[in-house]
Amino acid sequence: MDFNFSELVSEFPDFFMRHYFMVGAWIVVVVMLVVVQFKLMMTRIPKATSNNAVLLVNRDDGVFVDIRNAESFAKGHIANSLNISAADIKGGKVNRIDSRRDKPVVLVGKDKFDSECFNSGRFLKKQGFTKVFILDGGIMEWSNANLPLSYKK
Repeated sequence: MDFNFSELVSEFPDFFMRHYFMVGAWIVVVVMLVVVQFKLMMTRIPKATSNNAVLLVNRDDGVFVDIRNAESFAKGHIANSLNISAADIKGGKVNRIDSRRDKPVVLVGKDKFDSECFNSGRFLKKQGFTKVFILDGGIMEWSNANLPLSYKK
């Protein structure tokens, strides 16, 4: 069986005409992925490993801000972390960390795919916070590394 590239390319227009909805959906998905990657590159919110995050909080008077909902926070969180929802951060309700605008703020989400962490970081930067970090891997990675969790409110 011979592979004929020119024959394959000549079938593309016919394929697009028969499957225009599917092709359109794929184009939208690719464009969305490119936009998200562009935002990630332009915003430049650094990720901090668990060890680096602990150093930022302990040595530089930083704070862990857990953006998960109150129910998830109650099931286990980093000791002394503050629970401020992503919606509150977006709405500018950050008076609990207002005095730390020039101190490290380490955002804690559920896992490494938590887009709310990235968005919350963007909003904090827009609100004048200068040292915003995202905990790499979120609370899941923290827990997987056998680091302690607190269950106190």
